[in-house]
Amino acid sequence: METAHDSHDGSSGRLVGLWVTSQRSIAVVMPALNEQRSIGNVLDAIPEWVGQIVVVDNGSTDRTACVAQSRGARTVYEPRRGYGAACLRGLAELDSPDIVVFLDADASDRPEEMDRLIRPILDGDADLVIGSRVLGHADAGSLTWPQRTGNAMAGFLIRRLWNVECTDLGPFRAVQFDVLKQLRMNDLDYGWTVQMQARAARMGFRIAEVPVSYRIRIGESKISGTVRGVIGAGTKILGSIAREALTGWGVGSSHLERDQTLVIFSRLPQAGKTKTRLIPALGEQGAADLQREMTSHTLNIARQWRDASPKSTHAAVQVRFTGGEESAMRELFGSDLTYVNQGDGSLGVRMLRAVTEYTSGRVQGDRCSTAAGRSDGASSVVLIGSDCPAVTPRIIRRAFTALRDADVVIGPAVDGGYYLIGLRHCHGALFDEIDWGTEHVLEQTLRVARDANLKIQCLETLADVDAAADIRIWEEHQAVLRGRATPPALSVIIPSLNEAEHVESAIHSVCVCDDVEVIVADGGSTDGTIEIARGLGASVVESPSGRAMQMNRGAAEASGDVLLFLHADTRLPFGYRSEVDRILARTDVVAGAFCFGLDHVSCDLRLIECGANIRSRWGSMPYGDQALFLPRSEFDAVAGFPQWPVMEDYELVRRLRKRGRIAIAETAVITSARRWLRDGPWRTTWRHQRAIWMYRAGMTPERIAAALKPAGRLDDQPGSESARVIDADAVP
Repeated sequence: METAHDSHDGSSGRLVGLWVTSQRSIAVVMPALNEQRSIGNVLDAIPEWVGQIVVVDNGSTDRTACVAQSRGARTVYEPRRGYGAACLRGLAELDSPDIVVFLDADASDRPEEMDRLIRPILDGDADLVIGSRVLGHADAGSLTWPQRTGNAMAGFLIRRLWNVECTDLGPFRAVQFDVLKQLRMNDLDYGWTVQMQARAARMGFRIAEVPVSYRIRIGESKISGTVRGVIGAGTKILGSIAREALTGWGVGSSHLERDQTLVIFSRLPQAGKTKTRLIPALGEQGAADLQREMTSHTLNIARQWRDASPKSTHAAVQVRFTGGEESAMRELFGSDLTYVNQGDGSLGVRMLRAVTEYTSGRVQGDRCSTAAGRSDGASSVVLIGSDCPAVTPRIIRRAFTALRDADVVIGPAVDGGYYLIGLRHCHGALFDEIDWGTEHVLEQTLRVARDANLKIQCLETLADVDAAADIRIWEEHQAVLRGRATPPALSVIIPSLNEAEHVESAIHSVCVCDDVEVIVADGGSTDGTIEIARGLGASVVESPSGRAMQMNRGAAEASGDVLLFLHADTRLPFGYRSEVDRILARTDVVAGAFCFGLDHVSCDLRLIECGANIRSRWGSMPYGDQALFLPRSEFDAVAGFPQWPVMEDYELVRRLRKRGRIAIAETAVITSARRWLRDGPWRTTWRHQRAIWMYRAGMTPERIAAALKPAGRLDDQPGSESARVIDADAVP
């Protein structure tokens, strides 16, 4: 860790402000609980160059939210108590800033010192910057003995475990937004700050400390002000560090993500010298034109992947060409890419040459060697050709994600070769003694990888264009592109019926963008749900009432190759996209889901959450309230949701389990606790459990629905939310 000691003055703040205004966007997230006396002063002191301010009211009983709104801050409500829960809600409300600053609302920190925190990030020297009250000036009595003791213990453990200096766990901190996504934060209360530092240290991100001032807070501390809070915070801090150190959390090292190179093998299109096997069908110029079109298409896909990569990742594209000069390639395909001649030798030698430039190996003749057998894997490289039109940015992203765990990732081709290969360590044998250009390439490569005890992950099988019979593949692909824009990678399907109160939060948690579409499958709402959904950019399709029918209808309209089913009263967690990509990149996984959380806290509901998560993680049986996601191909293979009145998600999961593993993300969706609060937590859970038992005993879904429908309720009309109480959610 770097420790910076700098003085604060107005001129440096103005310089940072000018820099931020012209280049970077800054957001502030401020959790608040009964802070009406202080929050106005804190908001007034935030520098004017901050672009977004989100205040998260964590259940205040005073006028905290009103004061924040009067100062122009965006104010959202997070009913689930907990510092981490409030921070996660605030992050979900942000509009993709570059840097996020966390700031308490009790006036203990000085917002005017914010430039100290963001300056190391702007200078490119740090990814996470902690405002250290120990290195700075803390007023007498502002840091209590439990805080000082906790800081010292945590700092000692972090230094010993990850060799990173740490003097403070202060909440006043700045971090790159893209880095936060990679940290996959999931602590909901006291452990938020230490989890962030421990995960950043473990993943190898650059952490810096800067001195900040600290004043006696206005009001009483929610943690250090009570014996229960002190014990709880101390236990959580030690537990968070131990969990990061001892459990197989599976994130891997960040350097595997921060240096990614995509290499595209192609050639300069020249009549009579390009795609010669297609000349009988297309003619010399026609074959050259096809080569040019396919290369241009592939390079555009590469640009989309590069431009959508996190800012904390160094994503580069290199074109390895043959058959001409660099200037000709640059003129034909654009000067924003790097062009390198493939050089002499067989295809294997040329591929090995490209791999060794970006991984840990060194070329010795035509072979690759690695010091001590393995290196630190400081970079990863993926090679693709230019003749597979079905390659998308999502496939490239999945390949790099798979390389976090695998030694080699391969995209099999229909003709027995492969259209993609990725590595993070050099393995020269993969390119040696392979019968290139034959249907044995994939088979031989996999055999070599297994003989070397390499961990392999394979992507979906695609077709490339090599022979005259393959020309139709390109023509069909072009017809699809002409008929619509580039399809999204992910389709989120939300079944709704009179969900005006919740659907806005659900859609907002998705963050609609170019590669994500939201489809609201509505079953006949009359309360404004449809208007709200359309106003937020979602597509709305009408369907007969019934959750299974609505979700199947939404899936039929979806354009993405990954489907995620989100209930209208459920919010996706911050950074959910990276979790979906990470889980589906595993070859043994057919589907995934998130952990289960409720937006209301009580001992009974915590036990129900715990039971649901044990069931889903150890029993591989997640249900609808956990935002199931899966490739479209798997959804089609099990014929979608059975169109039953109840138990449709339970049956879908059972069918999927027969095809492969269902993985559970580390982060949790947050579902409305309205059903548990309305009918009682244990009565509702008992009803769900009875549904499972009756189904396993052979009762039909129709009989189950009739047997468990509450009697005498005026709102239990067919398709109403209360008529859906038997959906097997939250079964311990």
